[in-house]
Amino acid sequence: MRMIADELARTLGGTIEGESRAEITGAEVDSRRLREGDLFVALEGERLDGHDFVANALETAAAALVREERQLAPPPAGRALIRVSEPLAAYHELATLERRRRTWKIVGITGSVGKTTTKEFLGGLLSTRFRAGVSAGNRNSTLGLPAQLISQPEDTEIFVAEMGMNHPGELEVLGRIVRPDVLLYTRLALTHTEFLSDMETLVRAKAELLPYLNPSGCLIINHEDPHQAGYPELSPATLVRYGGEGSAVRIESLEDWGLLGTTFRLVVNDDSAEVELAIPGRHQADNLLAAAAAAATLGLSAEEISVAAGRLEAAEHRGRVYRTEAGVTVVDDSYNSSPLAVRRLLSLLAKVQGRRVAVLGEMYELGEQAAEAHTEIGREAAGSCDLLIAVGGEDATRLAQAALDAGMEAPLIHLIGDAEEAARRLTRVAEPGDVVLVKGSRGVGLDRTVASFLEGGA
Repeated sequence: MRMIADELARTLGGTIEGESRAEITGAEVDSRRLREGDLFVALEGERLDGHDFVANALETAAAALVREERQLAPPPAGRALIRVSEPLAAYHELATLERRRRTWKIVGITGSVGKTTTKEFLGGLLSTRFRAGVSAGNRNSTLGLPAQLISQPEDTEIFVAEMGMNHPGELEVLGRIVRPDVLLYTRLALTHTEFLSDMETLVRAKAELLPYLNPSGCLIINHEDPHQAGYPELSPATLVRYGGEGSAVRIESLEDWGLLGTTFRLVVNDDSAEVELAIPGRHQADNLLAAAAAAATLGLSAEEISVAAGRLEAAEHRGRVYRTEAGVTVVDDSYNSSPLAVRRLLSLLAKVQGRRVAVLGEMYELGEQAAEAHTEIGREAAGSCDLLIAVGGEDATRLAQAALDAGMEAPLIHLIGDAEEAARRLTRVAEPGDVVLVKGSRGVGLDRTVASFLEGGA
């Protein structure tokens, strides 16, 4: 985006106070992320009010978008306040206008598991031929994603947008803004069950994007996921299926080399190539397959995908493998967690050589299913690891107890209250040759456990 404050105020139907010629080149709702030239959007949340941060924000931001009736100090020299009746609505309108102004193509990625990794993989594949941008980190919500869209460089040719949700209705908001040319679904599974009570509700919520997919674009669905079977009827876009027999894009002759990754033949319609993916886990091969389906739709050959795949690495805290000087291997998947994702990684851990250590944090946003989910994971952990460190409160206790009930010996189960203590315990018990899996919801903070353990040198 590139617009002066006065023009932006007129576009949004607002008024301006301060420097009318202030140049705006991006937008941000989080004052900690501001860069020179950004528009700071002051939003009122349940705990924090962005208007309280406007003065500090304008030390960096070119302008602030604020509610018209709020009493605020005049902006400093060279900065502007743009006053509107509803900042959130104006922010979404600005993102919508920016999307329409650009000539780029947008790939929307949604689903329940693997969204972020698939997004990063696809960005890596596309960057070999295009000027590709990807939404950063977890900026996939109705607050974070519009800022990412507005702030993309002007020369971006393809923008890969992760589109997430916790509640029904959120993807409809994003769909109206983003209007993807390609829409890719990763596998669907109940994750935020605190807000989505059953699979039928989830499937409907994920379908909210389909009316906003470019009719002449492409819909990409997981052929092995029965919950997506009805989606093609909801969009006239060209359909591509990936995964499983009979799909246009699929994996053949896969060999799983544990922590060394996987090798397989990637089939893309009538084209194919051998792929060496140095990221552990069959689920990561599946993430690459989903990304390959979208990349092929945008013109990459199977060979181009294969070459680019050989240079990919796992995103930070999403399956990245570290090896300490003391001979301990750490698989850091601490970014987030869900029952399906934990099962996949426990299955990977079960196959490795050496003593298997699982550091499992609680899984959040499971609502009424939390107790049963943690009990089931505890049972699976008992059969997949040799040493268990369960981190958190009541649900971590359930997980640890379930592992004990499933036959794991009590001395091999450690129940820890927080991420910092988990790092100290792991440092004490880790031995050369151990393989340590770290997995938990973001709120548990197991990324701090990994950082502290690696810094301490085990």
